[in-house]
Amino acid sequence: MKIICKKSNLVKALGIVTKAVSPVSTLGITKGVLIKTEGDLKISLSATDIQLAITTGVSAIVNEEGAVVVDARMFSDFIRNLPEEDVVLMTDEKNILSIRTETTDNEIQGIEESEFPRIEGAEEGKKIKVEKAALREMIEGVCFAASTDESRGVITGVLFELEEGNMALVALDGYRVAIRRDYREELKEEKLTAVIPAKMLREAGKILADAGTEEAEATLEIGENRAVLETEDTVVRMNLLNGDYIKYKEVLPKEFSVKFVARREELLNAVELAGILKAEDGKSSFVRFSITDDSLIVSSRSNAGRGKETVAIDKEGEDLEIGFDARFLKEALRAAGEESVVLEFGTSISPAVMRALEGDAFTYLILPVRLSTVNI
Repeated sequence: MKIICKKSNLVKALGIVTKAVSPVSTLGITKGVLIKTEGDLKISLSATDIQLAITTGVSAIVNEEGAVVVDARMFSDFIRNLPEEDVVLMTDEKNILSIRTETTDNEIQGIEESEFPRIEGAEEGKKIKVEKAALREMIEGVCFAASTDESRGVITGVLFELEEGNMALVALDGYRVAIRRDYREELKEEKLTAVIPAKMLREAGKILADAGTEEAEATLEIGENRAVLETEDTVVRMNLLNGDYIKYKEVLPKEFSVKFVARREELLNAVELAGILKAEDGKSSFVRFSITDDSLIVSSRSNAGRGKETVAIDKEGEDLEIGFDARFLKEALRAAGEESVVLEFGTSISPAVMRALEGDAFTYLILPVRLSTVNI
């Protein structure tokens, strides 16, 4: 193999594919990146941790065809530290990869392509096209709420639903539920359901931001065991989670005793300030909402001090005192992205719901904490 390409193109491509490289895997080959020629003007870089696989293309001049697998971290370090010059990559019969510029000459011992795990497709599943920006916004709007406890099984994933043009992503962890929705008229005849691991989907969302133009569409193909996300020059393959997802619609409250509208940024700033004070464990922070006619007092206290912020609101219903984990509120408010949000409450011990002021683009449910147990 002998190819010539720009350093900047290699750096960008490695930033994408190394998201699939496992830093803790005991299977050495999953720490490698496959470099392969694809015709006269392109090479591909691929990496996989078996559950997640990413392939992306790089423009190049191909003088000799070939392929080699090298250590992903070592290759990335070499490329990142090269001068801003054209890079020549060459292999010999012993699979030694030479990395050269006008002023540098380095080598990495590689292995044959046949040693690299086979990357499977989506078993000819259903394909849909979605604007990259819209899909990325939905992914970023829910992944934070998925459980990070691997023993929790299917709720470490994000539920993807499509029916009658209504597309939804749902994540939950037992303390909160995050839902993002989008209506697609062109997809009203399609019906899909799948649970994609949140870690993988989060990386896919980052790739949507990195790869190609913002206006372009992405293709999502969902099969029985795999989902494949494809942009202009990058393909992400993700193994699906098995099992029945929690019936999340049944946990959404249908009645409320009080609701208010607040400017999102003002409310987020108040929660961030009040949440600076940590609980006795030094990690958690809790805030109290004191909801009255025209204002919301966001307060907290601990052995380290106390804080109180006032936010103007437009309220309907009864006054209420209720407590929350500050992190859950902050993550939902950051993800909402709207100028104003609606918060709805039942009692001091029932879930609160955050919604969009207009439409149903998002719904965030958050369980409260008992004020008596967290002493705020």
